[in-house]
Amino acid sequence: MSALSSSSAQPRSWVFVVLGAAGLTVSALACAALVLVLDFVWSKAPPPNAAWELEVPPPVYGPLPALTLRDARGQPLETGQLQGQLTLLQFAVEADAPPLPFLRQVQERLEADGVPVQVVIASSRDSTVLHPDWQPLRDSGRLLLLVDQRLQVRGVYDANQTPSTPERVITDARCLRSCPPL
Repeated sequence: MSALSSSSAQPRSWVFVVLGAAGLTVSALACAALVLVLDFVWSKAPPPNAAWELEVPPPVYGPLPALTLRDARGQPLETGQLQGQLTLLQFAVEADAPPLPFLRQVQERLEADGVPVQVVIASSRDSTVLHPDWQPLRDSGRLLLLVDQRLQVRGVYDANQTPSTPERVITDARCLRSCPPL
């Protein structure tokens, strides 16, 4: 009787051996797949010193109102002529004021990065109503707007806050060209 019970137990032990081997094989394949996936993900990750910040496009402040505009050479412009390009709009106190000195440097840096932008001057004496918070900046000639390709105001800056203003303008303009839409 003992010989019979040991012979019937033997086939059952092989079942457990086969199931155990199959389980180990599946576990090893799963681990290998996980290593491959992690290796792929880590190869696409930014370098360890990169900032992990989400680039968010500048907000939309609303459409650009009709203004009396001129280009950096003093030639008159219609608001519609700005369509399709990024524009830095400087409000000047005097009608023939030149562009702010740092705007040329901003324009050159952006164009070197493949982000074309034009500088336009608006008269601060223009009767167009702007956002109430912008009026003091406009009246003092310190208001600077970033206008996108669809004539939406996307950045509002105090031109006297250098050196932070040029860097903010550059960051926002670059983002308008490369950030995903909201």
